[in-house]
Amino acid sequence: MSTSEIISMYKDRLKVVELQSEVSKKNNVYISGLSGNLNVIVPLAITQNDSKSHCFILNDKEKALIYYSNLCNYLKNEKVYFFPYSFIAPYDNELINNANVVMRTEVIQALIQKKKEKTYIVTYPEALFEMFPEERIQKKLSISLKKKESVSLDKLTEKIEEKGFNKVDFVNEPGEFALRGNIIDVFSYSYKKPLRIELDGDVVERLRLFNVESQLTEDDVGSVKITPNKKHEGTSSKHVTLLSFLKENWCVWNDGISLSANIIDKKYKEAEKTYNDIKRKSKVMLSLSPKRVFLSKKSFLKEINCFKTIQFGGEKSKKSNLIKYKYKASPQPNFNKNLSLLVDDLKEHNYNKYTLNISFQSEEQSRRLASYFESVGFIGTYNKLISKMSEGFIDHETKEVFYTDHELFNRFFKHTHSPKIQKKQKNPIKDRNELKAGDYVVHIDHGVGRFVGLEKMKSNEIDREVLRLVYKNNDVVFIDVNSLHKIAKYSSSGSAPTLNSLNNQEWTRKKKKIKSKMVDMANDLIKLYLKRREAQGFSFQEDNYLQIELESSFVYQDTPDQIKTTIEVKKDMESSFPMDRLVCGDVGFGKTEIAVRAAFKAVCSNKQVLILVPTTILAYQHYKTFQKRLERFPVTLDYLSRFRSTKERNKIIKDSKEGKVDVLIGTHSVLGKKIKFKDLGLLIVDEEQKFGVALKERIKRQKLNLDCLTLTATPIPRTLHFSLIGVRDISIIRTPPTNRQAVHTEVLTFNETEIRDIINNELSRFGQVFFVHNRIENIYEIASIVQKLVPNAKVKVAHGQLKGDALEKTILEFIDGRFDVLISTNIIESGLDIPNANTIIINQAHMFGLSDLHQMRGRVGRSNRKAFCRLLVPKLNNLNVDAKKRLLALEEFSNLGDGLNIALKDLDIRGAGNLLGGEQSGFINDLGFETYNKILDEALTEIDLPKKQNNIQGFVTSNCLVDTHEKAYIPKEYISNSNERLKMYGLIEEKSKMNLFDEIIIVFKDRFGPPPKELERLIDVMKIKNYASKFGVDKIITKKSKTSFVYFNNNKNNNKEKQEMVLTMLEKLTKNGHKTNVKEKNSQLCVITNSLVSIKETLVFLKKNKKKTQ
Repeated sequence: MSTSEIISMYKDRLKVVELQSEVSKKNNVYISGLSGNLNVIVPLAITQNDSKSHCFILNDKEKALIYYSNLCNYLKNEKVYFFPYSFIAPYDNELINNANVVMRTEVIQALIQKKKEKTYIVTYPEALFEMFPEERIQKKLSISLKKKESVSLDKLTEKIEEKGFNKVDFVNEPGEFALRGNIIDVFSYSYKKPLRIELDGDVVERLRLFNVESQLTEDDVGSVKITPNKKHEGTSSKHVTLLSFLKENWCVWNDGISLSANIIDKKYKEAEKTYNDIKRKSKVMLSLSPKRVFLSKKSFLKEINCFKTIQFGGEKSKKSNLIKYKYKASPQPNFNKNLSLLVDDLKEHNYNKYTLNISFQSEEQSRRLASYFESVGFIGTYNKLISKMSEGFIDHETKEVFYTDHELFNRFFKHTHSPKIQKKQKNPIKDRNELKAGDYVVHIDHGVGRFVGLEKMKSNEIDREVLRLVYKNNDVVFIDVNSLHKIAKYSSSGSAPTLNSLNNQEWTRKKKKIKSKMVDMANDLIKLYLKRREAQGFSFQEDNYLQIELESSFVYQDTPDQIKTTIEVKKDMESSFPMDRLVCGDVGFGKTEIAVRAAFKAVCSNKQVLILVPTTILAYQHYKTFQKRLERFPVTLDYLSRFRSTKERNKIIKDSKEGKVDVLIGTHSVLGKKIKFKDLGLLIVDEEQKFGVALKERIKRQKLNLDCLTLTATPIPRTLHFSLIGVRDISIIRTPPTNRQAVHTEVLTFNETEIRDIINNELSRFGQVFFVHNRIENIYEIASIVQKLVPNAKVKVAHGQLKGDALEKTILEFIDGRFDVLISTNIIESGLDIPNANTIIINQAHMFGLSDLHQMRGRVGRSNRKAFCRLLVPKLNNLNVDAKKRLLALEEFSNLGDGLNIALKDLDIRGAGNLLGGEQSGFINDLGFETYNKILDEALTEIDLPKKQNNIQGFVTSNCLVDTHEKAYIPKEYISNSNERLKMYGLIEEKSKMNLFDEIIIVFKDRFGPPPKELERLIDVMKIKNYASKFGVDKIITKKSKTSFVYFNNNKNNNKEKQEMVLTMLEKLTKNGHKTNVKEKNSQLCVITNSLVSIKETLVFLKKNKKKTQ
């Protein structure tokens, strides 16, 4: 049964038909007793039998958002709008929420157009309080356009500018427009996505809505209305409320008119106070008084009384003609995860002839519950629903029971439909690789140079677009745009690199030396990994009912990435070779739950589990987490750290050896020679970045067939690279948990008033505060300063030199909320999970590394409340370049899931040392990270491995160069912005590697119009490069009279392979009737033909023969 079928079923129920009859008689109705989702189902069932539109006024924003989400879930075809409040505070134009302005304008425009389709609007009192210019002004302000309408490009551009839209290169947010040839992009306030208007001469050819992130079309539309922000409108217009745009035949649903009126009254008084304060204190004249732009309580009550109202919650209204209805229903009982209570309850309802329905958010949850029912012998029948029902209920009127899986297991529910406006997000990984004029670059043949910009130059009388690179002594190298694979942006430590000279062999020598060292280092490590791949591992048993029950009882709804990672980990554990998987996910994204499930799976197969953590605090925290999750299952847990006494340690060591401990959690001391296991099957390493290479590899050498699971938020480069080239498996958890918010991060100078306000703000919402100060010698002085600043706060200190039991007691008291502010060193960095602590202050933040700062920031924001991270530093001017970069990076990358980006930025700032081992040889400072990776990949191909072992992915395929006599570039007339042109060259290079040529053409057509001939040729050149690489060709030169296929003899190891490829090329040319000529000069072999004289002809030949060579 689907959600729409539930509505259809209810609309014919006797009670609903009675209610519908009362509503149609224009009576005001009060319905009580609607439990759970009945407060959505019954109103919708009533509305199904009429043609009216409906407005729902809920008494706070949160309830309104949940109600909007529920309406969207139950209504698949009707229009549902959310009408929010656009101000953050009255008269504060700086803090207007643009996304909310768009949603408000979208609703008003829909009402003005008077379409006959049924409409639902959800709103709340604050949104009604803010008024809008009247309909006449709305129409005057908007620009309407239809397909095939005649309009001049210049006049349309002029009109858009007059309406207050800002001209930009590329549209990112509402109120912006961009012009490119005959295409206008504009982000109107009346749509959630920006518009693309394409003209053919003076005729509107196409109207489209496009994605602000990819800048690509998503929907075609027949007509549009371009609407500016109404706040920019003059002072003479009359302002009206949302209710005045609704016609008399609208029904208004509410959960208490008097409460809404009181909220509006409070906001109105606040606006009056602000208006009077500004008038008194400032010279700025506010033209519009509250009376003109905001709704008063009296006006609201007058307007709402003009409508038929239906109250479905809250205190009964005092209206005289109110008809009261009592609906018999009760909410879903709380079973507190006790499934035996659920079985008893279902049996009782079966006996009483109730129809049972259980709503699941996923098929997986449905299967878990079904297998549990089977294991306990419950044979009652129930209907299974896969839906997003948010609250269950028991309907005693119709004898229907609707339960939801997330309420059965006390899981959090994610509301999937939330009103969102597209905004361009920062993409740090993309930004990191995008070239800008002035950036340092590394050319694989010439070394480190500086990119100056794009230039047009003539070569053999042909126009070309090239990148100008400047080297030592102002020597210049020009790089053709089809050779972008040869250069990479320089990413390394903060200091500027030394430019290489073109006049000596310094770069070649350096490259050769580094590559030979890499080959030596890589040999040992990779052989170890491959040995592990070949070792016979233990195949863990498939999931049993206990595993199913454990996973079902997780309090959060699994994110898609969590589900995928769980499946991948289980598949690895059940396979015959040892698992070696890296799980990379940001702090608080659910990595520990993956570890719990993997550990339990191992215990179910009678194997022991060792969990390695970096700190004593984290060992204890994990012990408590695992204990809580596994308390109802037959698992013996223990932990080893300096908190344990000698007697306890000896007992744990003895029990581990005898197999009495199933899961042992500990710091690196658990790797000592004393610790022995009866049958160790799984090693889990948490916070992998905190352990040395040698330590981790030592464990794997001790037991080659040991399954290993590594967890981290910010992986070290070596781990990341091995995972990316396929020596290790990687799972990335990118999706944040339900309702999680990003941590607001701010850099501040040390200021006592500021600190007092920050702590008081957190305490006023009954939260707790971390204050990190990493100097034990004066940590107590800092504690006394904080105590003086906030006398009513309870303050305690924690640091690594405290005795084990004292530190444990302090941390436990903080977790239990016994005191307000914890002053500590960075021992809190790893893994402490305290949902009530939502503010962290880090003193002397410039002294920490970027990964450390990110980990500490991850201690807050672990619930659905807004969290804050304040970084205290001396004056920014006094900081060194690296420290500034770290702090600014942390402030910039504060989105959910930015852990990987932080790791990459850390690489940019401090370099990565030696990717393949423990030495810090500084290669990356010489080469830059991207080029280091290229040479590392080349080094891996040269490792002497047995053929059957040589299964490492990601080897470098040869990149062919193409030198042509034809014009092949992006014309300036087509894309005038040089940065964007360079970006699009990068896109062509990137997509070409994956053979996505159709995608390249779609992107260009969509964003810039039909591609010119020069661009089509450039795309053909990229196709030639791909096909030619399959023949092993290093360079192709096309001239008016001939085409040369050039082979370089630069690698002694693959001479025989090269010879075979040359012979294949000669054979193909001869077979296709092309006369050939072969020349050899300076270690280059050229196969020349006079019958291929253009890019097109060369491409046709290569394409025709490519399948036969693969």
